[in-house]
Formats: sequence, structure tokens, C-alpha cells
Amino acid sequence: MAHPHHISFFMIIVPLFFNLFVDICFAENGQKTVGNWLEIASPDDPAVIDIGEFAVDEHNKDTNDTLKFERVIKGDTQIVGGMNWRLTIEVEDVEVVKDCEILVYEQPWQHVRKLVNFTIV
Repeated sequence: MAHPHHISFFMIIVPLFFNLFVDICFAENGQKTVGNWLEIASPDDPAVIDIGEFAVDEHNKDTNDTLKFERVIKGDTQIVGGMNWRLTIEVEDVEVVKDCEILVYEQPWQHVRKLVNFTIV
């Protein structure tokens, strides 16, 4: 037989966890956030710029290119057991500015960051 304090614990804690889960999975406008691509709030956000710089550095290491990161034009994020960053960035290639589309996967709590795709468009 369950003790009365165990029953009240579950009657309080279970709904709180359910509400937290629902709040995490849905944005303020009711849009599902887990798995959906959501537009970044600002291309000038230091975290977004850091992802763009990381992508250019990794691309340069992999290809021996000398591209220079200029700026983030736009982007989206996707929550998937970590974070996918899909950004359109500008790079300088021997004084010519080019647009690139990048995809970076990140799990900060595991110290994982990986360049998945880098395409000059």
C-alpha cells in the first residue's frame, strides 16, 4: 500500500515534469521546437558568429583554403539531441566576397562541435 506522502509527491511532481516538457517542446507562439528549424533571433549574436567562425576555420583546415569569415547573413537552429546550426555566411576569398551555406552540429555539454557541411554558393 502506498503511503499518503508518496501519492501527493507523484500528484505534484509528475504534472510539473509534464509541463516542463511541453514548455521545452513548444515556442511561445505554439510552434513545435524540437526537430523543427527555427530562425535565429540575430545574426549578430556572439554565439551565432562563433559558429560561423568555427565553420570557416574547420573548412580551412580540411581544404588548406584561406577563407576569412566576414559575417552571418541568416540562419536557423534545430534541436536534435544537440543543436544543428544552418547558417548562410559571407567569407572573403582573395578579396572576393562569397556566400556559403554551412551546417554545424553541436552538443556543448559533451564538448562536441562538428562541421557537417560547407558549400560555397
